[in-house]
Amino acid sequence: MYKIGKTPKEQWVVGKVLEERAAEFPDHPIVYWEEETYSYSDLNRTANRFARGLKEISVNQGDRVAVMMTGSPTYIGVWFGIAKIGAIEVPINTAYKGDLLSHIINSAGVTVAVIENDFALIFDEILHSCPKLRRIIVHKPDNTTLKLQIPDGNPFDDMKSVLSDMGDNFQCDVTSESTACIMFTSGTTGPSKGVIINNAFELSFAVIFNEIVSLKQSDITYNFLPFFHIAGKFILLGTMFVNGKMILRPRFSVEKFWKDVRRFGATVTVGVGGICQMLYAQPREDNDSSNTLRMIYSVPNPHDVLEQFKSRFNLELTEGYGSTEANIVVYTRPDEETPLGAAGRAAPYYDIRVVDTNDQEVSAGISGEIIVRPKYPNILMEGYYGLPEKTLETFKNLWFHSGDRGMMDKNGYLFFLDRMKDAIRRRGENISSFEVERITAKHAAVSEVAAIAVPADVGEDEVKVVVVLQSNKIITESELFQHCAQEMPYFMVPRFIEFVDNLPRTPTQKVRKIELRTLGVTKSTWDCEEHGMKITRRGIKSIT
Repeated sequence: MYKIGKTPKEQWVVGKVLEERAAEFPDHPIVYWEEETYSYSDLNRTANRFARGLKEISVNQGDRVAVMMTGSPTYIGVWFGIAKIGAIEVPINTAYKGDLLSHIINSAGVTVAVIENDFALIFDEILHSCPKLRRIIVHKPDNTTLKLQIPDGNPFDDMKSVLSDMGDNFQCDVTSESTACIMFTSGTTGPSKGVIINNAFELSFAVIFNEIVSLKQSDITYNFLPFFHIAGKFILLGTMFVNGKMILRPRFSVEKFWKDVRRFGATVTVGVGGICQMLYAQPREDNDSSNTLRMIYSVPNPHDVLEQFKSRFNLELTEGYGSTEANIVVYTRPDEETPLGAAGRAAPYYDIRVVDTNDQEVSAGISGEIIVRPKYPNILMEGYYGLPEKTLETFKNLWFHSGDRGMMDKNGYLFFLDRMKDAIRRRGENISSFEVERITAKHAAVSEVAAIAVPADVGEDEVKVVVVLQSNKIITESELFQHCAQEMPYFMVPRFIEFVDNLPRTPTQKVRKIELRTLGVTKSTWDCEEHGMKITRRGIKSIT
């Protein structure tokens, strides 16, 4: 149905996907939500009603409409309703508030926001600083929402009052090149930037996802990722492409995951931000291997546990590397042996290179920045909204510069090493935080770990690890330091260690390292030098 390089341009329109499915399979169940089932016609009807309602309050093609909602069938209707009139969706991370929220509203030029009642008070706090915002539509408002009022006097709109009674398909002059979405980056390594995503690019994510997991009509996908995350969107779109079914949950729950999988017969899911590690860290059960999942598409995982994970849960893991800006550009193939630690080979739609600081391609086995070039139009972002200089910098020499450090072997397998901004410079050495985390996590007492740079007393950086321990394990900072000293090169061993109950994460489960770096060394941080130890080339040296 949708093939990169083969699908006619006029079909690469997000709003038409739902219309086509609803026309051909009106009663086919597409979404399982709580105890309810939603068909294509159910979702399309809501989308049409919302599209007409937006037009009635003077939302036009090209207007930016922010959406701050948890994943639900209602969000799907809102998403496709915006798409049908050619407005531009600005999905917002539900954890955002204050300056970060107002930054997104203002930088994207949002005029209308659609929110759940839970976020009404958060919006009320930023309204005075968002002069272009003229309407707020609230899903299921209650008495706490009554104070929500735009500074010019316009009150909030109850979503029920916005939904039009007319439910016919809404026709609009939208093309494959029309902007569908401005999706802001998660901000794990810096300020959020708005990625411009046109209709064709949004759909291309689903095409590649389906190819990676070999999605079929018989598959039931399990989606706990929010729709402000591109993966949440491409799981649904990909499921629609093959006329499959999808289990939708508002968030990931490690306690409910396997119960849901077995109850609904889920066959495919996406594991991002350490989801696989969380599942693997749970106590073993006799029925671990007795489940319906056949495939998990995952971001790169510590390779130490990959085979054990697949064996324990009786499924395949395929890994990939990509970004909101560039799609899934590299992935592993289950039918071929991938070198240990590699993220895979390039997707057939992209050229991938690793270059030095002069933008010259480096030899196999040498690390550098990963850059990407598409072989077809509209399968890469258009740029960063309102940031032309940043866009030009990112597309230097007509290649997308990822800001990620990697290495390519002689057979074309890409090894992701780190975010360039996550790399730590210490004692003349570039240190991968990914490797520090991987080796630290090899200790049996460690559940999760994040490695960051903190300022050194003199020049360069020191290494700090923030660690979540297994619930049934006891270990001291000194013992973990000894483990690191034994397993790591001397220059990589963390000077600082801090035990915490949880790592700060985005709703998509990415670790917010920017928050950890801001905190730096705290009163709870263990310092090896304060405890009479220092790491040298020869190992641990006493300095007492």
